[in-house]
Amino acid sequence: MPIVIDASVAIAWRLRDREGTPLADSAIEAAESDLMVVPDLFWHEVRSVLLVAEKQGRIERGSAEGHIQAIRRLRPDGDGDQDDEQVVALARRHNLSGYDAAYLETARRRRAALATLDRRLANAAKDEGIAEVRAI
Repeated sequence: MPIVIDASVAIAWRLRDREGTPLADSAIEAAESDLMVVPDLFWHEVRSVLLVAEKQGRIERGSAEGHIQAIRRLRPDGDGDQDDEQVVALARRHNLSGYDAAYLETARRRRAALATLDRRLANAAKDEGIAEVRAI
């Protein structure tokens, strides 16, 4: 089954200083044997979070690119085909940001599981009947 991985999971996998590390490890392990899918906005979110982590001293200055390349080596399938009407409808129905609703729409359309550390997004996925990746 394909797995949509949101930026929170990828960041937890790379920074390893968050509570979500076990879930991130499970999701990345599953993605190595199944298809990992990310909406196009994923890369913008990952870059942004890593740049903030550099500014905060959580990672070394200049290391963001290395973290991005490590994620790219997983060869995620980029998906830019989100249905705007569906994204907006999901955002309204579950009180999500448009960004989070894009992950939800991608998982639903691709019949994929969803790996996220965002509780609201995880609850929305459950309400939509989307499988959730859990920590092993």
